Amino acid sequence: MVAATNSNFLRILPEALHTNRTMLSTALAVALWLNAICVPIGGRLVDRFGLRKVVLPGIVLFSIAYLLLSQVTNAWEFLLVQILIAVPVSMHASPAYAKLISLWFDRHRGFVLGLAVALGAGLGQTIMPKVTQALINTYGWRGGFIGIALIVLAIGFPAVALLARTPKAMLVADHAASSGEQAETEQRARFGQQGYTRGEALRQRTFYQLFAAIMFGSMALLATMAHAVPLLTERGLSVSDATTVMSCAFAGVIVGQFSSGFVIDRLNTPRVLTPYFASALIGVVILYSAHDKHILLPAAVMMGLGLGGEISQNAYLVSRYFGLKAFGAIYGLTFAASALGNGTGVILLGYLRDLSGSYDICRYLTGGAMTAALICVTFLPKFVFSSPKAAAR
Repeated sequence: MVAATNSNFLRILPEALHTNRTMLSTALAVALWLNAICVPIGGRLVDRFGLRKVVLPGIVLFSIAYLLLSQVTNAWEFLLVQILIAVPVSMHASPAYAKLISLWFDRHRGFVLGLAVALGAGLGQTIMPKVTQALINTYGWRGGFIGIALIVLAIGFPAVALLARTPKAMLVADHAASSGEQAETEQRARFGQQGYTRGEALRQRTFYQLFAAIMFGSMALLATMAHAVPLLTERGLSVSDATTVMSCAFAGVIVGQFSSGFVIDRLNTPRVLTPYFASALIGVVILYSAHDKHILLPAAVMMGLGLGGEISQNAYLVSRYFGLKAFGAIYGLTFAASALGNGTGVILLGYLRDLSGSYDICRYLTGGAMTAALICVTFLPKFVFSSPKAAAR
Protein backbone atom coordinates (compact mmCIF):
# COMPACT_ATOMS: atom_id res chain seq x y z
CA MET A 1 0.00 0.00 0.00
CA VAL A 2 2.65 2.51 1.08
CA ALA A 3 4.98 1.67 -1.82
CA ALA A 4 2.29 3.00 -4.16
CA THR A 5 2.87 6.48 -2.74
CA ASN A 6 6.57 6.69 -3.65
CA SER A 7 5.67 8.15 -7.02
CA ASN A 8 3.82 11.04 -5.36
CA PHE A 9 6.94 12.04 -3.45
CA LEU A 10 9.43 11.31 -6.24
CA ARG A 11 7.98 14.18 -8.27
CA ILE A 12 8.51 16.89 -5.61
CA LEU A 13 11.36 15.73 -3.35
CA PRO A 14 14.23 16.44 -5.79
CA GLU A 15 13.54 20.17 -5.52
CA ALA A 16 12.62 20.08 -1.81
CA LEU A 17 15.82 18.24 -0.83
CA HIS A 18 18.04 20.00 -3.41
CA THR A 19 18.99 16.81 -5.23
CA ASN A 20 18.14 14.91 -8.41
CA ARG A 21 15.87 12.00 -9.23
CA THR A 22 18.76 9.57 -9.60
CA MET A 23 19.85 10.17 -5.99
CA LEU A 24 16.34 9.65 -4.64
CA SER A 25 15.83 6.60 -6.85
CA THR A 26 19.10 5.23 -5.47
CA ALA A 27 17.84 5.73 -1.91
CA LEU A 28 14.63 3.85 -2.70
CA ALA A 29 16.62 1.14 -4.46
CA VAL A 30 18.97 0.69 -1.48
CA ALA A 31 15.94 0.26 0.79
CA LEU A 32 14.48 -2.34 -1.55
CA TRP A 33 17.78 -4.22 -1.79
CA LEU A 34 17.99 -4.29 1.99
CA ASN A 35 14.41 -5.60 2.01
CA ALA A 36 15.63 -8.42 -0.21
CA ILE A 37 18.08 -9.35 2.55
CA CYS A 38 15.84 -8.74 5.56
CA VAL A 39 12.46 -10.12 4.41
CA PRO A 40 13.63 -13.78 4.31
CA ILE A 41 14.87 -13.30 7.88
CA GLY A 42 11.47 -11.89 8.83
CA GLY A 43 9.82 -14.90 7.20
CA ARG A 44 11.92 -17.28 9.29
CA LEU A 45 11.02 -15.35 12.45
CA VAL A 46 7.32 -15.74 11.61
CA ASP A 47 7.86 -19.48 11.03
CA ARG A 48 9.41 -19.72 14.49
CA PHE A 49 7.52 -17.24 16.68
CA GLY A 50 4.19 -16.68 14.91
CA LEU A 51 2.73 -13.67 13.14
CA ARG A 52 1.63 -11.33 15.93
CA LYS A 53 4.92 -11.37 17.87
CA VAL A 54 6.78 -10.23 14.76
CA VAL A 55 4.28 -8.08 12.86
CA LEU A 56 2.97 -5.84 15.66
CA PRO A 57 6.41 -4.41 16.60
CA GLY A 58 7.12 -4.05 12.88
CA ILE A 59 4.05 -1.86 12.36
CA VAL A 60 5.05 0.44 15.22
CA LEU A 61 8.64 0.76 13.99
CA PHE A 62 7.44 1.38 10.43
CA SER A 63 5.22 4.26 11.55
CA ILE A 64 8.09 5.77 13.53
CA ALA A 65 10.33 5.55 10.45
CA TYR A 66 7.78 7.44 8.34
CA LEU A 67 7.56 10.13 11.01
CA LEU A 68 11.35 10.43 10.69
CA LEU A 69 10.98 10.80 6.91
CA SER A 70 8.84 13.87 7.51
CA GLN A 71 11.82 15.54 9.22
CA VAL A 72 14.60 14.96 6.68
CA THR A 73 16.32 18.02 5.24
CA ASN A 74 18.61 16.56 2.58
CA ALA A 75 19.10 13.51 0.37
CA TRP A 76 21.56 11.80 2.73
CA GLU A 77 19.11 11.91 5.62
CA PHE A 78 16.45 10.53 3.28
CA LEU A 79 18.80 7.67 2.36
CA LEU A 80 19.57 6.92 6.02
CA VAL A 81 15.89 6.66 6.97
CA GLN A 82 15.18 4.49 3.93
CA ILE A 83 17.90 2.13 5.16
CA LEU A 84 16.29 2.02 8.61
CA ILE A 85 12.88 1.27 7.08
CA ALA A 86 14.14 -2.08 5.77
CA VAL A 87 13.96 -3.62 9.27
CA PRO A 88 10.27 -2.92 10.05
CA VAL A 89 9.29 -3.73 6.46
CA SER A 90 10.82 -7.19 6.86
CA MET A 91 8.77 -7.71 10.03
CA HIS A 92 5.35 -7.04 8.51
CA ALA A 93 5.83 -7.89 4.84
CA SER A 94 3.63 -10.21 2.78
CA PRO A 95 5.20 -13.56 3.84
CA ALA A 96 3.74 -13.26 7.34
CA TYR A 97 0.17 -12.69 6.16
CA ALA A 98 0.44 -15.20 3.31
CA LYS A 99 1.52 -17.97 5.67
CA LEU A 100 -1.38 -17.27 8.03
CA ILE A 101 -3.85 -17.46 5.15
CA SER A 102 -2.24 -20.64 3.81
CA LEU A 103 -2.59 -22.29 7.23
CA TRP A 104 -6.30 -21.46 7.36
CA PHE A 105 -7.18 -22.28 3.73
CA ASP A 106 -6.16 -25.10 1.41
CA ARG A 107 -9.01 -25.93 -0.98
CA HIS A 108 -9.65 -22.29 -1.97
CA ARG A 109 -6.19 -20.95 -1.13
CA GLY A 110 -5.58 -19.20 -4.45
CA PHE A 111 -8.84 -17.26 -4.30
CA VAL A 112 -8.47 -16.32 -0.62
CA LEU A 113 -4.89 -15.13 -1.14
CA GLY A 114 -6.09 -13.05 -4.08
CA LEU A 115 -9.01 -11.74 -2.05
CA ALA A 116 -6.79 -10.77 0.88
CA VAL A 117 -4.25 -9.01 -1.31
CA ALA A 118 -6.98 -7.30 -3.33
CA LEU A 119 -8.85 -5.98 -0.29
CA GLY A 120 -5.61 -5.11 1.51
CA ALA A 121 -2.75 -4.12 -0.75
CA GLY A 122 -4.82 -3.72 -3.93
CA LEU A 123 -7.50 -1.48 -2.45
CA GLY A 124 -4.88 0.43 -0.50
CA GLN A 125 -2.77 0.96 -3.62
CA THR A 126 -5.82 2.24 -5.47
CA ILE A 127 -6.78 4.72 -2.77
CA MET A 128 -3.46 5.77 -1.24
CA PRO A 129 -2.00 7.70 -4.22
CA LYS A 130 -5.08 9.95 -4.16
CA VAL A 131 -5.05 10.24 -0.36
CA THR A 132 -1.33 10.98 -0.33
CA GLN A 133 -1.63 13.62 -3.03
CA ALA A 134 -4.45 15.27 -1.07
CA LEU A 135 -2.26 15.29 2.06
CA ILE A 136 0.64 16.78 0.10
CA ASN A 137 -1.57 19.44 -1.49
CA THR A 138 -2.97 20.41 1.91
CA TYR A 139 -0.06 19.94 4.33
CA GLY A 140 3.01 19.65 2.10
CA TRP A 141 5.25 16.64 1.59
CA ARG A 142 6.14 16.47 5.29
CA GLY A 143 2.46 16.24 6.15
CA GLY A 144 2.14 13.48 3.57
CA PHE A 145 4.69 11.31 5.39
CA ILE A 146 3.08 12.03 8.77
CA GLY A 147 -0.35 11.14 7.41
CA ILE A 148 0.88 7.80 6.06
CA ALA A 149 2.50 6.96 9.42
CA LEU A 150 -0.73 7.65 11.30
CA ILE A 151 -2.87 5.69 8.81
CA VAL A 152 -0.65 2.60 9.05
CA LEU A 153 -0.58 2.72 12.85
CA ALA A 154 -4.29 3.46 13.32
CA ILE A 155 -5.52 0.77 10.91
CA GLY A 156 -2.78 -1.86 10.75
CA PHE A 157 -1.98 -2.34 14.44
CA PRO A 158 -5.50 -2.98 15.76
CA ALA A 159 -6.38 -5.14 12.75
CA VAL A 160 -3.46 -7.51 13.38
CA ALA A 161 -3.84 -7.41 17.17
CA LEU A 162 -7.53 -8.33 17.06
CA LEU A 163 -7.88 -10.55 13.99
CA ALA A 164 -4.62 -12.44 13.32
CA ARG A 165 -4.89 -15.88 14.95
CA THR A 166 -3.17 -19.19 14.18
CA PRO A 167 -5.68 -22.08 13.69
CA LYS A 168 -6.25 -23.91 16.98
CA ALA A 169 -5.62 -27.29 15.37
CA MET A 170 -2.20 -26.04 14.28
CA LEU A 171 -1.36 -25.30 17.89
CA VAL A 172 -2.47 -28.82 18.83
CA ALA A 173 -0.24 -30.30 16.14
CA ASP A 174 2.71 -28.22 17.34
CA HIS A 175 2.13 -29.43 20.90
CA ALA A 176 1.98 -33.04 19.74
CA ALA A 177 5.24 -32.65 17.83
CA SER A 178 7.00 -31.03 20.79
CA SER A 179 5.88 -33.81 23.16
CA GLY A 180 7.08 -36.58 20.86
CA GLU A 181 3.62 -37.79 19.84
CA GLN A 182 3.10 -39.16 16.33
CA ALA A 183 0.74 -37.09 14.19
CA GLU A 184 -1.11 -38.51 11.25
CA THR A 185 0.29 -37.61 7.84
CA GLU A 186 -2.97 -35.95 6.80
CA GLN A 187 -3.02 -33.81 9.94
CA ARG A 188 0.57 -32.72 9.42
CA ALA A 189 -0.17 -31.83 5.81
CA ARG A 190 -3.29 -29.93 6.83
CA PHE A 191 -1.56 -27.85 9.44
CA GLY A 192 1.61 -26.83 7.75
CA GLN A 193 4.09 -29.62 8.49
CA GLN A 194 4.42 -31.02 4.98
CA GLY A 195 6.81 -29.59 2.45
CA TYR A 196 10.45 -28.83 1.72
CA THR A 197 12.96 -27.11 3.94
CA ARG A 198 14.57 -23.93 2.66
CA GLY A 199 17.74 -25.84 1.75
CA GLU A 200 15.78 -28.44 -0.21
CA ALA A 201 13.90 -25.72 -2.09
CA LEU A 202 17.16 -23.99 -3.01
CA ARG A 203 18.34 -27.18 -4.72
CA GLN A 204 15.42 -27.18 -7.16
CA ARG A 205 15.39 -25.52 -10.57
CA THR A 206 11.75 -24.51 -10.11
CA PHE A 207 12.74 -22.17 -7.28
CA TYR A 208 15.15 -20.21 -9.49
CA GLN A 209 12.68 -20.12 -12.36
CA LEU A 210 10.04 -18.65 -10.04
CA PHE A 211 12.63 -16.30 -8.52
CA ALA A 212 13.54 -14.98 -11.99
CA ALA A 213 9.89 -14.54 -13.02
CA ILE A 214 9.14 -12.48 -9.91
CA MET A 215 12.37 -10.47 -10.13
CA PHE A 216 11.99 -9.46 -13.78
CA GLY A 217 8.25 -8.84 -13.41
CA SER A 218 8.87 -6.51 -10.47
CA MET A 219 11.67 -4.74 -12.33
CA ALA A 220 9.22 -3.90 -15.10
CA LEU A 221 6.00 -3.26 -13.19
CA LEU A 222 6.74 -2.10 -9.64
CA ALA A 223 9.58 0.18 -10.76
CA THR A 224 7.25 1.72 -13.34
CA MET A 225 4.68 2.34 -10.61
CA ALA A 226 7.32 4.17 -8.57
CA HIS A 227 8.08 6.51 -11.49
CA ALA A 228 4.52 6.73 -12.83
CA VAL A 229 3.61 10.27 -11.74
CA PRO A 230 6.77 12.00 -13.06
CA LEU A 231 6.64 9.77 -16.17
CA LEU A 232 3.08 10.82 -16.97
CA THR A 233 3.37 14.50 -16.01
CA GLU A 234 6.36 14.83 -18.33
CA ARG A 235 4.07 13.60 -21.11
CA GLY A 236 1.73 16.52 -20.50
CA LEU A 237 -0.77 15.02 -18.05
CA SER A 238 -1.74 16.96 -14.95
CA VAL A 239 -0.86 15.54 -11.54
CA SER A 240 -4.54 14.71 -11.04
CA ASP A 241 -4.74 12.82 -14.35
CA ALA A 242 -1.47 11.02 -13.60
CA THR A 243 -2.73 9.79 -10.23
CA THR A 244 -5.98 8.74 -11.94
CA VAL A 245 -3.97 6.60 -14.36
CA MET A 246 -2.13 5.10 -11.38
CA SER A 247 -5.41 4.38 -9.65
CA CYS A 248 -6.62 2.60 -12.80
CA ALA A 249 -3.48 0.48 -12.71
CA PHE A 250 -4.15 -0.48 -9.11
CA ALA A 251 -7.80 -1.17 -9.96
CA GLY A 252 -6.44 -3.60 -12.55
CA VAL A 253 -4.29 -5.10 -9.79
CA ILE A 254 -7.43 -5.82 -7.76
CA VAL A 255 -9.16 -7.48 -10.71
CA GLY A 256 -6.03 -9.51 -11.44
CA GLN A 257 -5.79 -10.66 -7.83
CA PHE A 258 -9.43 -11.74 -7.64
CA SER A 259 -9.63 -13.43 -11.02
CA SER A 260 -6.25 -15.19 -11.00
CA GLY A 261 -6.97 -16.74 -7.60
CA PHE A 262 -10.44 -17.86 -8.67
CA VAL A 263 -9.18 -19.48 -11.88
CA ILE A 264 -6.02 -21.08 -10.50
CA ASP A 265 -8.03 -22.86 -7.78
CA ARG A 266 -10.17 -24.48 -10.46
CA LEU A 267 -7.57 -25.29 -13.11
CA ASN A 268 -4.70 -26.02 -10.70
CA THR A 269 -1.96 -25.08 -13.16
CA PRO A 270 0.61 -22.26 -13.29
CA ARG A 271 -0.35 -21.71 -16.96
CA VAL A 272 -3.19 -19.58 -15.62
CA LEU A 273 -0.68 -16.77 -15.05
CA THR A 274 0.62 -16.65 -18.64
CA PRO A 275 -2.14 -14.36 -20.01
CA TYR A 276 -1.76 -12.06 -17.00
CA PHE A 277 1.95 -11.60 -17.63
CA ALA A 278 1.29 -11.14 -21.37
CA SER A 279 -1.27 -8.44 -20.55
CA ALA A 280 1.30 -6.67 -18.37
CA LEU A 281 3.88 -6.77 -21.17
CA ILE A 282 1.49 -5.08 -23.60
CA GLY A 283 0.37 -2.54 -21.01
CA VAL A 284 3.85 -1.48 -19.89
CA VAL A 285 5.07 -0.99 -23.48
CA ILE A 286 2.06 1.22 -24.27
CA LEU A 287 2.53 3.20 -21.04
CA TYR A 288 6.04 4.21 -22.13
CA SER A 289 4.98 4.95 -25.70
CA ALA A 290 1.57 6.68 -25.67
CA HIS A 291 0.71 10.28 -24.76
CA ASP A 292 -3.09 10.20 -24.98
CA LYS A 293 -4.81 9.81 -21.62
CA HIS A 294 -7.55 7.66 -23.17
CA ILE A 295 -4.93 5.17 -24.36
CA LEU A 296 -2.92 5.30 -21.14
CA LEU A 297 -5.91 4.39 -18.95
CA PRO A 298 -6.58 0.93 -20.47
CA ALA A 299 -2.82 0.33 -20.74
CA ALA A 300 -2.52 0.96 -17.00
CA VAL A 301 -5.34 -1.50 -16.33
CA MET A 302 -3.59 -4.15 -18.46
CA MET A 303 -0.36 -3.60 -16.58
CA GLY A 304 -2.25 -3.83 -13.29
CA LEU A 305 -3.83 -7.15 -14.28
CA GLY A 306 -0.39 -8.70 -14.66
CA LEU A 307 0.89 -7.16 -11.46
CA GLY A 308 -2.17 -8.46 -9.61
CA GLY A 309 -1.55 -11.98 -10.84
CA GLU A 310 2.12 -11.80 -9.87
CA ILE A 311 1.61 -10.34 -6.39
CA SER A 312 -1.26 -12.52 -5.21
CA GLN A 313 -0.17 -15.81 -6.73
CA ASN A 314 3.51 -15.63 -5.75
CA ALA A 315 2.53 -16.99 -2.33
CA TYR A 316 0.22 -19.58 -3.89
CA LEU A 317 2.97 -20.87 -6.18
CA VAL A 318 5.39 -21.19 -3.26
CA SER A 319 2.83 -23.18 -1.25
CA ARG A 320 2.07 -25.53 -4.17
CA TYR A 321 5.69 -26.11 -5.21
CA PHE A 322 7.35 -26.25 -1.78
CA GLY A 323 4.58 -26.81 0.80
CA LEU A 324 4.11 -25.01 4.11
CA LYS A 325 6.86 -26.53 6.25
CA ALA A 326 9.25 -23.60 5.66
CA PHE A 327 6.79 -21.37 3.82
CA GLY A 328 7.80 -18.13 5.54
CA ALA A 329 11.49 -18.59 4.76
CA ILE A 330 10.95 -19.69 1.14
CA TYR A 331 8.32 -17.08 0.35
CA GLY A 332 10.59 -14.54 1.98
CA LEU A 333 13.19 -15.38 -0.67
CA THR A 334 10.76 -14.94 -3.57
CA PHE A 335 9.56 -11.73 -1.95
CA ALA A 336 13.22 -10.72 -1.87
CA ALA A 337 13.30 -11.36 -5.62
CA SER A 338 10.53 -8.79 -5.98
CA ALA A 339 12.44 -6.27 -3.84
CA LEU A 340 15.65 -6.93 -5.78
CA GLY A 341 13.97 -6.43 -9.15
CA ASN A 342 12.00 -3.41 -7.95
CA GLY A 343 15.06 -1.71 -6.47
CA THR A 344 17.19 -2.35 -9.55
CA GLY A 345 14.41 -1.12 -11.82
CA VAL A 346 13.79 2.04 -9.79
CA ILE A 347 17.41 3.14 -9.91
CA LEU A 348 17.87 2.21 -13.59
CA LEU A 349 14.75 4.12 -14.62
CA GLY A 350 15.89 7.17 -12.67
CA TYR A 351 19.39 6.96 -14.16
CA LEU A 352 18.17 6.48 -17.74
CA ARG A 353 15.73 9.36 -17.38
CA ASP A 354 18.41 11.74 -16.08
CA LEU A 355 20.85 10.52 -18.74
CA SER A 356 18.53 10.91 -21.73
CA GLY A 357 16.23 13.66 -20.44
CA SER A 358 13.07 11.55 -20.86
CA TYR A 359 11.57 8.19 -20.00
CA ASP A 360 11.22 7.06 -23.64
CA ILE A 361 14.32 4.85 -23.60
CA CYS A 362 13.02 3.04 -20.51
CA ARG A 363 10.49 1.11 -22.60
CA TYR A 364 13.30 -1.18 -23.75
CA LEU A 365 14.35 -1.99 -20.19
CA THR A 366 10.84 -2.62 -18.89
CA GLY A 367 9.69 -4.42 -22.03
CA GLY A 368 12.72 -6.72 -22.01
CA ALA A 369 12.35 -7.49 -18.30
CA MET A 370 8.65 -8.27 -18.68
CA THR A 371 9.36 -10.54 -21.65
CA ALA A 372 11.86 -12.50 -19.54
CA ALA A 373 9.27 -12.82 -16.75
CA LEU A 374 6.65 -14.07 -19.22
CA ILE A 375 9.00 -16.77 -20.54
CA CYS A 376 9.87 -17.96 -17.02
CA VAL A 377 6.26 -18.24 -15.83
CA THR A 378 5.07 -19.90 -19.06
CA PHE A 379 7.44 -22.84 -18.61
CA LEU A 380 6.88 -23.51 -14.90
CA PRO A 381 6.29 -27.25 -14.21
CA LYS A 382 3.25 -28.92 -12.65
CA PHE A 383 2.50 -28.32 -8.97
CA VAL A 384 4.01 -30.69 -6.40
CA PHE A 385 1.53 -30.10 -3.56
CA SER A 386 -1.83 -29.96 -5.33
CA SER A 387 -5.07 -28.78 -3.75
CA PRO A 388 -7.49 -31.41 -2.37
CA LYS A 389 -9.89 -30.71 -5.23
CA ALA A 390 -7.19 -31.49 -7.80
CA ALA A 391 -6.04 -34.58 -5.92
CA ALA A 392 -9.58 -35.95 -5.96
CA ARG A 393 -9.80 -35.80 -9.75
